[in-house]
Amino acid sequence: MANATAKLNKGSVSILASEYARRSTETQSAETTWYTGAMVGIDESGYYCKADDTQSWLFAGFVRGREGNPVLPSGTAGDAALDLDIYRPAFHEIALASVAVTDIGKPVYATFDNACVLAFGSTTYANLIGYVIDKAGTSIAIVACVYDGIAANARLMAAKRLAATGNQTLSRYDMGKTIFCANTAALTVTLPPIADVPAGHGFTIVKDHASDANIITLDGNAAETIDGAATLTTIDAAYDCATLVSNGAAWVITSRDIA
Repeated sequence: MANATAKLNKGSVSILASEYARRSTETQSAETTWYTGAMVGIDESGYYCKADDTQSWLFAGFVRGREGNPVLPSGTAGDAALDLDIYRPAFHEIALASVAVTDIGKPVYATFDNACVLAFGSTTYANLIGYVIDKAGTSIAIVACVYDGIAANARLMAAKRLAATGNQTLSRYDMGKTIFCANTAALTVTLPPIADVPAGHGFTIVKDHASDANIITLDGNAAETIDGAATLTTIDAAYDCATLVSNGAAWVITSRDIA
């Protein structure tokens, strides 16, 4: 699979009075085609991006393309020439391989701007777009779209799986998710800047490797602390877990189950 290369003819149902929006895309180094009907995200810079599995984003909607597939020039985020029209239907048909009626209610994660999966662990960023409400046909789901940002992560109990090796960084858009890691080597997970995470928002991390005793070190951004310490290094046994929440100035552990 790959990102869209032609108009996506998928149906949608609107129940929103203000379903249209317009904003600049992220910085583009070259002229780029945004295909009508393809999914759009809001990246961490606050601008539209293609809704694929190459970065963290919040779901924004679909390319509107009133006069064909929009072609936007190279430019810097915020330039008027990069403004893109999108629409925000309540429900939309999404390509979802092997979807079945038994999948109704399950969260849906983007892999490309024209396809999604149910298996969060088969993605890198686990960007949530909504949940299944029906099967429309072979490998086509009707998805209830979510536009409430990180609130949707908690509401739909979204999850993300980290790679088993290699240091990694969480995004502010990961807040509200359960973060799983079956690490087979010691690794460090750097947390997002506390200034980007409102007080009361946070995440749960779970080490779910049944036999490996390697440490998952949680490290606050820059000099930011976790329960007053520079790092948390006690997640080192099977099924250790902790919930961390921002208090507006630092990270606080609100619950933990550590062997």
